Amino acid sequence: MEKVAVVTGTSSGIGFETALALARDGYYTYATMRNTAKGDKLKELSSKESLKIDVLELDVDNENSAKTAIKHILDQKQRIDVLVNNAGW
Repeated sequence: MEKVAVVTGTSSGIGFETALALARDGYYTYATMRNTAKGDKLKELSSKESLKIDVLELDVDNENSAKTAIKHILDQKQRIDVLVNNAGW
């Protein structure tokens, strides 16, 4: 069974690298960030390496944004196995 990971704050730095590491380890990874336009490099690497990464908008400071993102993930995958809450201000 495919494991599902959610990583917040993936537009750069630790979140970016964590999302890549989880995907490379076989997780279906939701790479979340406030501005998905900053996810182009992650999408490019995902495509190049055939990784299962879905870049998704999620602003941890906005309850509605978080609820919408989590609902989307649960509607698609029915569970979350790993959460890395990396987003900062």
